[in-house]
Amino acid sequence: MRSRSIKIASLFLLGMGISEIILRLKSAPQDATSTTREVQEDTEKRTLCTMEQLVQGKWTMGAEKYKPPYIPTPGERQQKTCRGFDPSARWQDWEWTPEDHSRCDFLNSDIDSNLFCSLVRNKTIVIQGDSISFDHFLSLTHLLGVPVAPPARVPKDPLRVSKICNGTSMLIGKKDFHLQQVGRIINEFHPDVMILNQGAHYVSDEQLIQHLNSTVIPHIANWQDECVLEKKDCHFVWRSTVPGHPYCTQFTKPAESVEEMETIIATSPQYNWDKLKGQNELVMDLLSRSSLLTEFNILDGYPINILRPDLHGPKKNDCLHTCLPRDNIYSFITLHLLRLWSECGPETG
Repeated sequence: MRSRSIKIASLFLLGMGISEIILRLKSAPQDATSTTREVQEDTEKRTLCTMEQLVQGKWTMGAEKYKPPYIPTPGERQQKTCRGFDPSARWQDWEWTPEDHSRCDFLNSDIDSNLFCSLVRNKTIVIQGDSISFDHFLSLTHLLGVPVAPPARVPKDPLRVSKICNGTSMLIGKKDFHLQQVGRIINEFHPDVMILNQGAHYVSDEQLIQHLNSTVIPHIANWQDECVLEKKDCHFVWRSTVPGHPYCTQFTKPAESVEEMETIIATSPQYNWDKLKGQNELVMDLLSRSSLLTEFNILDGYPINILRPDLHGPKKNDCLHTCLPRDNIYSFITLHLLRLWSECGPETG
């Protein structure tokens, strides 16, 4: 059995959090007394939020800004533009705030492109999976200032490549609903980071686990072996799936209770949305028990975006897809993971 290193885990994987990382911020005010300065220094030894800390929080209204973070590119038709979006208006939006925000650090309102690029220099990041994963890719390209205009005719399973960080790195977006092309993407792009999700394209538990065991995990394991041989610091990320929200047009702000949202989904079952929480847990358990994987990380969007029934696009019959430019939380968490990996370094278990 290969040695295991499980760096970041979700709330479902208890006891697998990473150690705290000390991040020094600005020094104490010049006019502070010595006693106050000591207290200030203690409080300013901020840690990066662990993933367990990050997913425990709530949506709070952010500060008003003079413009939106970006303007979606015409033609991003699957990735709907948010209702009432006015690119010329001042901007104010909800921000995810961890409960421990006073003790740990999470950048929740913007992407520092200089910081991002310092962490991914000469690296390739692949975001592959459902249409929500493609949203994630589009959001990140916009926030980094390098959106790629879609072709006139968009294929059902598009592949988009964006050169980022002054051309030193690549961001790959691949729509692959059932993760049939993981091996192809690995062989073609030799990524440093793989972010995968099968999404709300429901298959039975048996089909899901069989496909992951027979195809996806072996591809990822072989890629991890190649990274070791090439002395590359590679990371595999699985994003959990957030179900759609029945009656989403009735919501105008974030919800406050995960349990309330789960009750609405369970009592108004559509498209097997009520089964996705259980499948998230099945996948996390499978990854934790796999003897093939040397490392994996969970980007756990479920407890965060299940609280956003208000975040869907203008079509009344689409309560699954979220809208741009408001849904950027997965991009912010991607940067957070990069910071954690940089600060934490390799772990062995």
